[in-house]
Amino acid sequence: MRLTRKLKRILKIFQHVLAGFIAFVLAYSISGSSIVLTGADGDYTYNLYKSDRTRTFEESLLFNNIFGNNAASVLRLVSFKSLMETDGNYDGDKNIDVTAYVNRFTMVPGDYVTAVYHLSDLLKWGQSGIDVETKEFTSEEAASFLGGATTYTHINNNNFSGGMNSYLNSQIPDNTLTFTISGNSVMDSGVHNILVSRYQTVDGKNIEDLVTNWDEYISLCTNIQETIGELTSNFKEYGQLTTYYQYQNSNVRFYVSRVINGKTQIFTNVKELSGDTVGIDILDVFKGYGKYAYYCPYELRYDTNTRIKENVFKSLVKSYSYAFPDQTKIYIAVDTENYPCSDDFTQGKANFTKYMPYRTQLYILCGIAIIAYIGIFAIMFRDARRKRADDENISNEQASSGIFYSEGVFLLGLVLVAIPIMIFIIASFAMKTSFIKMTQLESFPYYVGLSAVLADIGILYVIYEFTNRIVNRKLWKNSFTRVVSFGARDVIVNTTDNGNVFIRTWIPYVIFVVINLLLFEIGLAGIVIAIFMDLLIGIYLYRQNTDRDKIIHVIENIKNGDVKAKVDTRDLHADNILLADAVNSIGEGIEKAVETSMKDEKLKADLITNVSHDIKTPLTSIINYIGLIKREKIENPKVSEYVEVLDNKSLKLKQLIEDLLDASKISSGNISITLSKINFVELVNQNIGEFYEKFENASLQPIFRCNESSIQIMADPRHLWRVIENLFSNTCKYALPNTRVYMDMKRKEKEDGKRVVEFSVKNISARELDLDGDDLAERFIRGDESRTTEGSGLGLSIAKNLTLAQGGGFKIKLDGDLFKVILTFEEA
Repeated sequence: MRLTRKLKRILKIFQHVLAGFIAFVLAYSISGSSIVLTGADGDYTYNLYKSDRTRTFEESLLFNNIFGNNAASVLRLVSFKSLMETDGNYDGDKNIDVTAYVNRFTMVPGDYVTAVYHLSDLLKWGQSGIDVETKEFTSEEAASFLGGATTYTHINNNNFSGGMNSYLNSQIPDNTLTFTISGNSVMDSGVHNILVSRYQTVDGKNIEDLVTNWDEYISLCTNIQETIGELTSNFKEYGQLTTYYQYQNSNVRFYVSRVINGKTQIFTNVKELSGDTVGIDILDVFKGYGKYAYYCPYELRYDTNTRIKENVFKSLVKSYSYAFPDQTKIYIAVDTENYPCSDDFTQGKANFTKYMPYRTQLYILCGIAIIAYIGIFAIMFRDARRKRADDENISNEQASSGIFYSEGVFLLGLVLVAIPIMIFIIASFAMKTSFIKMTQLESFPYYVGLSAVLADIGILYVIYEFTNRIVNRKLWKNSFTRVVSFGARDVIVNTTDNGNVFIRTWIPYVIFVVINLLLFEIGLAGIVIAIFMDLLIGIYLYRQNTDRDKIIHVIENIKNGDVKAKVDTRDLHADNILLADAVNSIGEGIEKAVETSMKDEKLKADLITNVSHDIKTPLTSIINYIGLIKREKIENPKVSEYVEVLDNKSLKLKQLIEDLLDASKISSGNISITLSKINFVELVNQNIGEFYEKFENASLQPIFRCNESSIQIMADPRHLWRVIENLFSNTCKYALPNTRVYMDMKRKEKEDGKRVVEFSVKNISARELDLDGDDLAERFIRGDESRTTEGSGLGLSIAKNLTLAQGGGFKIKLDGDLFKVILTFEEA
């Protein structure tokens, strides 16, 4: 069935009304599910529970939550009053023991160092600010600055208030004993932070007069600063709570009595109970107010007609245990008979009676409205999907073109949605209140309903119009983006895909600048078009740079060794595709080169291993037969000389083959490393002892310098011995005779904070060295290029690779004829 224009208008209007009603109910539900009440501690959010629907306000969970929060505030107020009042009035002359105050939640030390100030002095000190000066003292100045004796305070042995060393016992008059102990310690010179004493103690002393050393001074200053900070904060809150809980300002009534050292102290906001209460049953008075709670620890009694459990009330009292000794009675009530004052209880009752009775009915109506809204939406959406040409005998072109570009349709809908949101935000700033408080306004649900109507008009206009344009394939065709992008695309693509760098860079840039200048001359419309065009250019440049980032990322991976990294060319544009293909080709070439190099290296290692094994077998036979020949009685001295030469050369050849095998195993990683903690100093000394005769034969004097007898490192003892052995052997072969060989060992700290052990061997070369230090550590490289000395050129290479395999560092430094090898290992 086709819908007539009149019917569609009626359905749309009804749909918007339903949207407003649904939003109204949801806003009403939000306002009713949680409320914000202004209490003693400012704004506080409370939940409304479904279980409270059949209850009165005084029996509800909401009332009990408000009562619990007020009870906590009253107990906090009483704790402040106990600190700052005497006989119900603020007492600035009250003595404050700073150490006892800081430890009021725990236990005061047995004999402790403290300072006692008047309350008003500490509060004025906090208002003026705490100043700390940095001074440098000599030992004589420090001894003169600090007192000659430390003053200690001791609490007398009694248990009136929750323990011998409780805070309350320290506040009982004449219940503390002070004594002094002379200090004998010698003062250290140095820089110290000095707390400027704005006020003196009740005895007229400064802080430094009470202590004899810096530790006591710093501890006492810390307690003073902490006391000043907390008292200043508590005094401000004390004033606010006192005003809030005055009898004429609050529906809360409280009466707290506590007995300390036989003296009863009363804290109450009920004037009639502040004096003599003989003959008055205070509990009956508080029961008469309505809702009440009574707690007495020493009677083990808790009485209430609220839903607050005894353990909850006990936990509230325990939070301020320093103010409530065992002999305490606490009465708290709410005047629910009259509610004479406007406070959070009256606010809560107003909100409770406003929201709770009508919830179920509203939810049912809201459910019906949602079903009706969905049904109308389905009908209208189906109509929007029908081609307009079938509706009123007009062409597709006329039907789907509309009066706005597609972007205009979206922007109009967005504006209709944004207007009420912006009004809400502006109103909250104008009223200087929070968004949560705004939801508690009585007009909030109605405002949300009207805003939902406006937003629904905008959203449905966009949905229906876009649906129709999509069905008629006009969404993209009727867009302003298409008009601009197609023209820009042709220009950009033609200039980037063809021509040299100059044409591709400067001609588009000049055209871009000229077009911007011309559009700016048109006026506001031209500026808008220019901004849109600049946005498209920016998107194009962003895509180009994104492509380049992908290519650069792959190049970085190739540089870091990932030669198999490839650039995905499917999402690239313009000449970036050619660049990506070139990078992929480079990666493939490097990968092939690496594979070839790895294969060649493996073949070399295998060749060395196989040939060495093949040579080693006949060589073993040669050495054995030479040994047999040497056992025979050879009378010809020439033959004996030849056999001796054969013996030396065969043993040298055997050593060379073993070095080749070791070098091959080490370079291929085919060795086992077992790290353990060893004494590096002892290992070097043992090597020096083994080589002492060789050093002497080479006319060399070894000098080992180390300030410690033991330096522990993590290394493989067997392989580290081989490293030191190769270094000393290399020194004996190539060092200049009649010189000294210096060996140094020391600890060093690296930039990253790790501690390492550095061992160096220095000697003067007998021959000129014209190679780099790194070259000397390569296989078969010798400092003696004429090769007239012994050696295979593998010693330093084996030493280097063994060191690196153990996690150490190996470095060779050359300075003229000075040859230096440096080993580094992390200290264990």
